[in-house]
Amino acid sequence: MTVLIKYIYIFIYIFFNGSFLTWLKMLVCSGTQNDLSTTGNSEIQYNLMRERYTGCEIVMGNLEITMMEHTRDFSFLQSIREVTGYILFAINEFSRLPLDHLRVIRGTTLYEDQYALAVMVNYQKEGQHGLQELGLTHLTEILEGGVKIIQNKYLSYAPQVIWQDIVKDGAAPIILEDNGPESDEACEDVPCWGPGNDTCQILTKTVCAPQCNGRCFGRNPSECCHNECAGGCTGPLDTDCFACRNFNNSGSCVPQCPQTVIYNKHTFKLEPNPDAKYQYGSICVSQCPTNFVVDGSSCVSNCPTHKMEVEKNGVKRCELCGGLCPKGMQCTECHRMTLILCHPLLPMKSTLKSFCISQGIWIPEGDTVKLPVAIKTIHDRTGRQTFFEMTDVRKQNTVHFKKRIAGHWAIN
Repeated sequence: MTVLIKYIYIFIYIFFNGSFLTWLKMLVCSGTQNDLSTTGNSEIQYNLMRERYTGCEIVMGNLEITMMEHTRDFSFLQSIREVTGYILFAINEFSRLPLDHLRVIRGTTLYEDQYALAVMVNYQKEGQHGLQELGLTHLTEILEGGVKIIQNKYLSYAPQVIWQDIVKDGAAPIILEDNGPESDEACEDVPCWGPGNDTCQILTKTVCAPQCNGRCFGRNPSECCHNECAGGCTGPLDTDCFACRNFNNSGSCVPQCPQTVIYNKHTFKLEPNPDAKYQYGSICVSQCPTNFVVDGSSCVSNCPTHKMEVEKNGVKRCELCGGLCPKGMQCTECHRMTLILCHPLLPMKSTLKSFCISQGIWIPEGDTVKLPVAIKTIHDRTGRQTFFEMTDVRKQNTVHFKKRIAGHWAIN
Protein backbone atom coordinates (compact mmCIF):
# COMPACT_ATOMS: atom_id res chain seq x y z
CA MET A 1 0.00 0.00 0.00
CA THR A 2 2.86 2.37 0.81
CA VAL A 3 4.40 1.84 -2.63
CA LEU A 4 1.01 2.39 -4.33
CA ILE A 5 0.50 5.66 -2.46
CA LYS A 6 3.97 6.81 -3.46
CA TYR A 7 3.30 6.11 -7.16
CA ILE A 8 0.00 8.01 -6.96
CA TYR A 9 1.92 10.93 -5.45
CA ILE A 10 4.51 10.75 -8.25
CA PHE A 11 1.79 10.84 -10.93
CA ILE A 12 0.02 13.79 -9.32
CA TYR A 13 3.26 15.71 -8.87
CA ILE A 14 4.38 15.21 -12.48
CA PHE A 15 0.90 16.02 -13.83
CA PHE A 16 0.69 19.34 -12.04
CA ASN A 17 4.35 20.35 -11.92
CA GLY A 18 5.94 18.61 -14.87
CA SER A 19 8.98 17.91 -12.73
CA PHE A 20 10.92 15.12 -14.41
CA LEU A 21 13.80 15.49 -11.97
CA THR A 22 11.53 14.97 -8.98
CA TRP A 23 10.09 11.86 -10.60
CA LEU A 24 13.58 10.61 -11.42
CA LYS A 25 14.71 11.15 -7.83
CA MET A 26 11.83 8.97 -6.65
CA LEU A 27 12.50 6.31 -9.29
CA VAL A 28 16.25 6.03 -8.63
CA CYS A 29 17.83 5.54 -5.23
CA SER A 30 21.39 5.26 -3.97
CA GLY A 31 22.77 1.95 -2.77
CA THR A 32 25.21 1.29 0.05
CA GLN A 33 28.77 0.09 0.47
CA ASN A 34 28.79 -1.24 4.03
CA ASP A 35 29.79 -4.86 3.34
CA LEU A 36 28.95 -6.75 6.56
CA SER A 37 29.14 -3.72 8.84
CA THR A 38 25.97 -2.11 10.20
CA THR A 39 24.72 1.40 10.96
CA GLY A 40 23.42 1.52 14.52
CA ASN A 41 21.17 -1.20 15.88
CA SER A 42 18.86 -3.45 13.87
CA GLU A 43 15.86 -1.12 14.21
CA ILE A 44 17.78 1.90 12.92
CA GLN A 45 19.25 -0.12 10.05
CA TYR A 46 15.84 -1.45 9.03
CA ASN A 47 14.20 1.99 9.08
CA LEU A 48 17.01 3.44 6.96
CA MET A 49 16.55 0.71 4.37
CA ARG A 50 12.78 1.12 4.28
CA GLU A 51 13.10 4.88 3.78
CA ARG A 52 15.80 4.44 1.12
CA TYR A 53 14.17 1.73 -1.01
CA THR A 54 10.41 2.26 -0.74
CA GLY A 55 9.15 2.98 -4.26
CA CYS A 56 12.66 2.69 -5.73
CA GLU A 57 13.04 0.91 -9.07
CA ILE A 58 16.73 1.36 -9.88
CA VAL A 59 19.36 1.04 -7.16
CA MET A 60 22.44 3.03 -8.13
CA GLY A 61 25.07 1.04 -6.30
CA ASN A 62 24.82 -2.03 -4.10
CA LEU A 63 21.80 -3.55 -2.36
CA GLU A 64 23.02 -4.87 0.99
CA ILE A 65 20.70 -6.55 3.50
CA THR A 66 22.44 -7.99 6.53
CA MET A 67 21.68 -9.12 10.09
CA MET A 68 17.88 -8.78 9.97
CA GLU A 69 15.50 -10.75 12.22
CA HIS A 70 12.71 -13.00 10.93
CA THR A 71 10.01 -10.54 12.05
CA ARG A 72 11.03 -7.82 9.57
CA ASP A 73 8.78 -7.02 6.61
CA PHE A 74 10.76 -6.42 3.41
CA SER A 75 7.86 -6.10 0.99
CA PHE A 76 9.07 -2.57 0.17
CA LEU A 77 11.80 -4.19 -1.98
CA GLN A 78 9.26 -5.45 -4.52
CA SER A 79 9.48 -2.32 -6.66
CA ILE A 80 13.20 -2.80 -7.46
CA ARG A 81 13.82 -3.76 -11.10
CA GLU A 82 17.55 -3.16 -11.42
CA VAL A 83 20.67 -3.02 -9.24
CA THR A 84 23.75 -1.46 -10.83
CA GLY A 85 26.26 -2.88 -8.33
CA TYR A 86 25.97 -6.14 -6.38
CA ILE A 87 23.41 -7.72 -4.06
CA LEU A 88 24.61 -8.92 -0.66
CA PHE A 89 22.15 -10.90 1.48
CA ALA A 90 23.88 -12.25 4.57
CA ILE A 91 23.27 -13.31 8.17
CA ASN A 92 19.51 -12.78 8.02
CA GLU A 93 16.72 -14.85 9.56
CA PHE A 94 13.60 -14.15 7.47
CA SER A 95 12.35 -16.76 5.00
CA ARG A 96 12.03 -14.98 1.65
CA LEU A 97 13.84 -12.25 -0.26
CA PRO A 98 10.99 -10.38 -1.99
CA LEU A 99 12.75 -9.13 -5.13
CA ASP A 100 10.09 -10.49 -7.47
CA HIS A 101 10.43 -7.67 -10.03
CA LEU A 102 14.23 -7.61 -10.20
CA ARG A 103 15.31 -8.16 -13.81
CA VAL A 104 19.00 -7.27 -13.98
CA ILE A 105 22.06 -7.06 -11.75
CA ARG A 106 24.68 -5.05 -13.63
CA GLY A 107 27.66 -5.83 -11.42
CA THR A 108 29.49 -2.54 -11.95
CA THR A 109 30.92 -3.22 -8.48
CA LEU A 110 31.37 -6.78 -7.22
CA TYR A 111 31.34 -8.32 -3.75
CA GLU A 112 34.81 -9.67 -2.97
CA ASP A 113 35.68 -8.44 -6.48
CA GLN A 114 33.97 -11.50 -7.97
CA TYR A 115 30.27 -11.78 -7.16
CA ALA A 116 27.25 -9.81 -8.33
CA LEU A 117 24.99 -11.92 -6.09
CA ALA A 118 26.16 -13.13 -2.68
CA VAL A 119 23.73 -15.00 -0.40
CA MET A 120 25.43 -16.30 2.74
CA VAL A 121 24.65 -17.72 6.19
CA ASN A 122 20.96 -16.82 6.28
CA TYR A 123 19.55 -18.88 9.14
CA GLN A 124 18.94 -18.63 12.87
CA LYS A 125 21.71 -20.44 14.74
CA GLU A 126 19.45 -21.32 17.65
CA GLY A 127 16.01 -21.72 16.12
CA GLN A 128 14.06 -22.77 13.02
CA HIS A 129 14.03 -19.51 11.07
CA GLY A 130 16.04 -18.86 7.93
CA LEU A 131 15.99 -18.22 4.19
CA GLN A 132 13.86 -20.70 2.25
CA GLU A 133 13.28 -18.86 -1.04
CA LEU A 134 15.37 -16.34 -2.96
CA GLY A 135 12.27 -14.80 -4.52
CA LEU A 136 14.19 -13.71 -7.63
CA THR A 137 11.48 -15.02 -9.93
CA HIS A 138 12.12 -12.48 -12.72
CA LEU A 139 15.92 -12.25 -12.52
CA THR A 140 17.12 -13.09 -16.03
CA GLU A 141 20.58 -11.51 -16.38
CA ILE A 142 23.72 -10.72 -14.42
CA LEU A 143 25.87 -8.61 -16.74
CA GLU A 144 29.14 -8.78 -14.79
CA GLY A 145 30.34 -11.08 -12.03
CA GLY A 146 29.27 -14.42 -10.63
CA VAL A 147 27.11 -15.97 -7.93
CA LYS A 148 27.97 -17.15 -4.40
CA ILE A 149 25.24 -18.93 -2.40
CA ILE A 150 26.64 -20.72 0.64
CA GLN A 151 25.61 -21.89 4.11
CA ASN A 152 21.88 -21.26 3.88
CA LYS A 153 20.55 -24.12 5.99
CA TYR A 154 16.91 -24.02 4.79
CA LEU A 155 17.40 -22.84 1.19
CA SER A 156 16.37 -25.73 -1.07
CA TYR A 157 15.73 -24.19 -4.48
CA ALA A 158 18.88 -22.23 -5.36
CA PRO A 159 20.91 -25.24 -6.64
CA GLN A 160 18.14 -26.12 -9.12
CA VAL A 161 18.23 -22.77 -10.90
CA ILE A 162 20.11 -22.76 -14.21
CA TRP A 163 22.53 -19.97 -13.33
CA GLN A 164 24.31 -20.31 -16.68
CA ASP A 165 21.19 -18.85 -18.27
CA ILE A 166 21.39 -15.81 -16.00
CA VAL A 167 25.12 -15.09 -15.75
CA LYS A 168 26.39 -13.49 -18.96
CA ASP A 169 30.08 -14.26 -18.42
CA GLY A 170 30.61 -17.97 -18.90
CA ALA A 171 33.87 -17.77 -16.94
CA ALA A 172 32.34 -16.06 -13.88
CA PRO A 173 32.36 -18.20 -10.70
CA ILE A 174 29.14 -19.88 -9.57
CA ILE A 175 29.51 -21.31 -6.05
CA LEU A 176 26.62 -23.22 -4.45
CA GLU A 177 27.66 -24.91 -1.19
CA ASP A 178 26.20 -26.09 2.12
CA ASN A 179 22.61 -25.09 1.43
CA GLY A 180 19.40 -26.97 2.24
CA PRO A 181 18.38 -30.27 0.57
CA GLU A 182 17.19 -29.89 -3.01
CA SER A 183 13.43 -29.84 -3.52
CA ASP A 184 11.68 -32.37 -5.75
CA GLU A 185 9.27 -29.75 -7.07
CA ALA A 186 9.70 -28.49 -10.62
CA CYS A 187 7.80 -26.43 -13.18
CA GLU A 188 7.39 -29.06 -15.88
CA ASP A 189 10.70 -28.98 -17.78
CA VAL A 190 12.28 -25.91 -16.11
CA PRO A 191 13.58 -25.28 -12.58
CA CYS A 192 11.72 -23.16 -10.04
CA TRP A 193 12.68 -20.52 -7.50
CA GLY A 194 10.22 -21.83 -4.91
CA PRO A 195 7.02 -23.80 -4.43
CA GLY A 196 4.18 -23.13 -6.85
CA ASN A 197 3.81 -22.72 -10.61
CA ASP A 198 4.30 -18.95 -10.37
CA THR A 199 7.97 -19.38 -9.40
CA CYS A 200 9.21 -21.08 -12.58
CA GLN A 201 12.54 -19.83 -13.90
CA ILE A 202 12.29 -17.72 -17.06
CA LEU A 203 14.92 -18.93 -19.55
CA THR A 204 16.12 -16.35 -22.09
CA LYS A 205 19.56 -17.57 -23.21
CA THR A 206 20.15 -21.32 -23.09
CA VAL A 207 16.95 -22.01 -25.06
CA CYS A 208 17.72 -19.60 -27.90
CA ALA A 209 18.34 -20.55 -31.52
CA PRO A 210 21.99 -20.36 -32.68
CA GLN A 211 21.11 -17.32 -34.80
CA CYS A 212 20.49 -15.22 -31.67
CA ASN A 213 23.51 -13.29 -30.39
CA GLY A 214 22.15 -12.69 -26.93
CA ARG A 215 18.69 -13.22 -25.48
CA CYS A 216 15.44 -14.45 -27.01
CA PHE A 217 11.69 -14.59 -26.41
CA GLY A 218 11.20 -18.00 -28.05
CA ARG A 219 13.05 -20.93 -29.51
CA ASN A 220 12.69 -19.98 -33.19
CA PRO A 221 15.42 -18.14 -35.16
CA SER A 222 12.99 -15.25 -35.69
CA GLU A 223 12.45 -14.81 -31.95
CA CYS A 224 15.73 -13.12 -31.02
CA CYS A 225 15.87 -10.07 -28.81
CA HIS A 226 17.39 -6.81 -30.01
CA ASN A 227 21.15 -6.60 -29.42
CA GLU A 228 20.64 -3.75 -26.93
CA CYS A 229 18.37 -5.84 -24.69
CA ALA A 230 19.44 -7.21 -21.33
CA GLY A 231 17.63 -9.99 -19.50
CA GLY A 232 15.28 -10.88 -22.33
CA CYS A 233 12.38 -9.30 -24.15
CA THR A 234 8.81 -9.64 -25.36
CA GLY A 235 9.60 -8.97 -29.02
CA PRO A 236 12.39 -8.11 -31.50
CA LEU A 237 12.41 -4.31 -31.12
CA ASP A 238 14.64 -2.15 -28.92
CA THR A 239 11.46 -1.08 -27.11
CA ASP A 240 10.56 -4.69 -26.21
CA CYS A 241 13.46 -5.26 -23.80
CA PHE A 242 13.04 -6.28 -20.16
CA ALA A 243 16.03 -4.03 -19.43
CA CYS A 244 18.71 -2.22 -21.43
CA ARG A 245 22.23 -3.51 -21.89
CA ASN A 246 23.62 0.04 -22.09
CA PHE A 247 21.17 2.97 -21.86
CA ASN A 248 17.43 3.54 -21.73
CA ASN A 249 16.40 6.52 -23.85
CA SER A 250 12.71 7.18 -23.22
CA GLY A 251 11.86 3.49 -23.43
CA SER A 252 14.25 2.55 -26.24
CA CYS A 253 17.47 0.67 -25.53
CA VAL A 254 20.43 2.42 -27.19
CA PRO A 255 24.24 2.00 -27.20
CA GLN A 256 24.71 5.63 -26.14
CA CYS A 257 22.60 8.62 -25.21
CA PRO A 258 21.99 11.40 -27.80
CA GLN A 259 25.28 13.30 -27.86
CA THR A 260 25.66 16.98 -27.01
CA VAL A 261 26.98 17.76 -30.50
CA ILE A 262 26.04 16.33 -33.89
CA TYR A 263 27.74 16.50 -37.27
CA ASN A 264 26.12 18.71 -39.91
CA LYS A 265 26.93 17.08 -43.25
CA HIS A 266 26.02 20.26 -45.12
CA THR A 267 28.27 22.66 -43.19
CA PHE A 268 30.87 20.01 -42.27
CA LYS A 269 30.78 21.20 -38.67
CA LEU A 270 29.86 19.90 -35.26
CA GLU A 271 26.79 21.71 -33.95
CA PRO A 272 24.86 21.62 -30.67
CA ASN A 273 22.29 18.83 -30.58
CA PRO A 274 18.88 20.19 -29.50
CA ASP A 275 17.85 16.66 -28.50
CA ALA A 276 20.96 15.97 -26.44
CA LYS A 277 20.71 13.94 -23.25
CA TYR A 278 23.11 13.00 -20.48
CA GLN A 279 24.08 9.61 -19.11
CA TYR A 280 22.80 9.06 -15.59
CA GLY A 281 23.61 5.48 -14.68
CA SER A 282 21.84 3.47 -17.39
CA ILE A 283 19.28 6.22 -18.13
CA CYS A 284 19.38 9.07 -20.66
CA VAL A 285 18.15 12.29 -19.05
CA SER A 286 17.61 15.78 -20.42
CA GLN A 287 18.79 17.31 -17.13
CA CYS A 288 21.10 15.98 -14.48
CA PRO A 289 19.50 15.44 -11.07
CA THR A 290 20.09 17.84 -8.20
CA ASN A 291 23.58 17.58 -6.68
CA PHE A 292 25.00 16.22 -9.96
CA VAL A 293 27.05 18.19 -12.50
CA VAL A 294 27.49 17.78 -16.25
CA ASP A 295 30.86 16.42 -17.38
CA GLY A 296 30.83 16.06 -21.15
CA SER A 297 27.79 13.89 -21.82
CA SER A 298 27.46 12.42 -18.32
CA CYS A 299 26.01 13.31 -14.93
CA VAL A 300 28.69 13.02 -12.25
CA SER A 301 28.62 13.58 -8.51
CA ASN A 302 31.93 15.50 -8.53
CA CYS A 303 34.24 16.95 -11.14
CA PRO A 304 37.53 15.11 -11.67
CA THR A 305 40.60 16.73 -10.13
CA HIS A 306 41.82 18.27 -13.39
CA LYS A 307 38.48 20.07 -13.87
CA MET A 308 36.56 22.71 -11.95
CA GLU A 309 32.84 23.25 -11.44
CA VAL A 310 31.34 26.29 -13.17
CA GLU A 311 27.76 27.38 -13.73
CA LYS A 312 26.59 28.55 -17.16
CA ASN A 313 23.00 29.39 -18.02
CA GLY A 314 21.85 27.79 -14.80
CA VAL A 315 23.61 24.48 -15.51
CA LYS A 316 26.54 23.29 -13.41
CA ARG A 317 29.34 21.87 -15.57
CA CYS A 318 32.88 20.55 -15.26
CA GLU A 319 35.45 22.49 -17.26
CA LEU A 320 39.19 22.13 -17.64
CA CYS A 321 41.26 24.22 -15.29
CA GLY A 322 42.46 27.48 -16.76
CA GLY A 323 45.76 29.20 -16.12
CA LEU A 324 49.37 28.17 -16.29
CA CYS A 325 50.69 24.65 -16.20
CA PRO A 326 54.41 23.76 -16.32
CA LYS A 327 55.52 22.66 -19.78
CA GLY A 328 55.39 18.91 -20.23
CA MET A 329 53.33 18.38 -17.07
CA GLN A 330 49.72 17.24 -16.89
CA CYS A 331 47.43 19.49 -14.86
CA THR A 332 45.82 17.42 -12.13
CA GLU A 333 44.21 19.90 -9.77
CA CYS A 334 42.48 23.28 -9.83
CA HIS A 335 43.19 26.12 -7.45
CA ARG A 336 40.35 28.64 -7.56
CA MET A 337 41.79 32.16 -7.35
CA THR A 338 41.31 35.18 -9.60
CA LEU A 339 44.60 37.00 -10.20
CA ILE A 340 46.17 39.31 -12.76
CA LEU A 341 49.78 38.31 -13.40
CA CYS A 342 52.21 40.90 -14.82
CA HIS A 343 55.55 39.83 -16.21
CA PRO A 344 58.01 41.40 -18.69
CA LEU A 345 57.90 38.24 -20.82
CA LEU A 346 54.12 38.44 -21.22
CA PRO A 347 52.87 40.75 -24.02
CA MET A 348 49.92 41.90 -21.88
CA LYS A 349 48.22 41.33 -18.58
CA SER A 350 46.88 37.80 -18.36
CA THR A 351 43.75 37.16 -16.28
CA LEU A 352 43.62 33.68 -14.78
CA LYS A 353 40.37 32.40 -13.29
CA SER A 354 42.18 29.44 -11.79
CA PHE A 355 45.65 28.13 -11.19
CA CYS A 356 46.33 24.74 -12.71
CA ILE A 357 48.37 22.75 -10.24
CA SER A 358 50.45 19.82 -11.35
CA GLN A 359 51.11 17.24 -8.65
CA GLY A 360 54.62 17.54 -7.31
CA ILE A 361 55.10 20.96 -8.90
CA TRP A 362 52.41 23.22 -7.44
CA ILE A 363 51.12 23.46 -3.90
CA PRO A 364 47.30 23.85 -3.99
CA GLU A 365 46.65 25.42 -0.58
CA GLY A 366 48.72 27.20 2.05
CA ASP A 367 51.14 30.07 2.28
CA THR A 368 53.57 28.98 -0.42
CA VAL A 369 52.83 28.78 -4.14
CA LYS A 370 55.27 27.53 -6.76
CA LEU A 371 54.97 29.18 -10.19
CA PRO A 372 56.44 28.13 -13.56
CA VAL A 373 57.56 31.72 -14.35
CA ALA A 374 59.13 34.49 -12.27
CA ILE A 375 56.26 36.85 -11.47
CA LYS A 376 57.14 40.47 -10.69
CA THR A 377 53.75 41.87 -9.64
CA ILE A 378 50.52 40.33 -8.42
CA HIS A 379 47.28 42.26 -8.36
CA ASP A 380 44.92 40.71 -5.82
CA ARG A 381 41.33 40.82 -7.16
CA THR A 382 39.91 38.58 -4.48
CA GLY A 383 40.29 41.10 -1.68
CA ARG A 384 41.96 38.45 0.42
CA GLN A 385 45.68 38.40 1.23
CA THR A 386 46.00 34.66 0.84
CA PHE A 387 49.55 34.15 -0.38
CA PHE A 388 52.58 35.52 1.43
CA GLU A 389 55.46 34.05 -0.55
CA MET A 390 56.24 32.47 -3.89
CA THR A 391 58.95 30.06 -5.00
CA ASP A 392 60.47 29.73 -8.44
CA VAL A 393 60.69 25.95 -8.85
CA ARG A 394 63.54 26.17 -11.35
CA LYS A 395 65.85 28.31 -9.21
CA GLN A 396 64.40 27.28 -5.83
CA ASN A 397 64.65 30.87 -4.58
CA THR A 398 61.90 32.44 -2.47
CA VAL A 399 60.51 35.91 -3.04
CA HIS A 400 58.66 37.58 -0.18
CA PHE A 401 55.83 40.11 -0.39
CA LYS A 402 57.08 43.41 0.99
CA LYS A 403 54.04 45.69 1.10
CA ARG A 404 50.84 46.50 -0.69
CA ILE A 405 50.81 49.73 -2.74
CA ALA A 406 47.82 51.00 -4.75
CA GLY A 407 46.17 47.65 -4.97
CA HIS A 408 49.31 45.86 -6.11
CA TRP A 409 51.61 43.59 -4.19
CA ALA A 410 55.16 44.91 -4.32
CA ILE A 411 57.67 42.10 -3.93
CA ASN A 412 61.43 41.88 -3.53
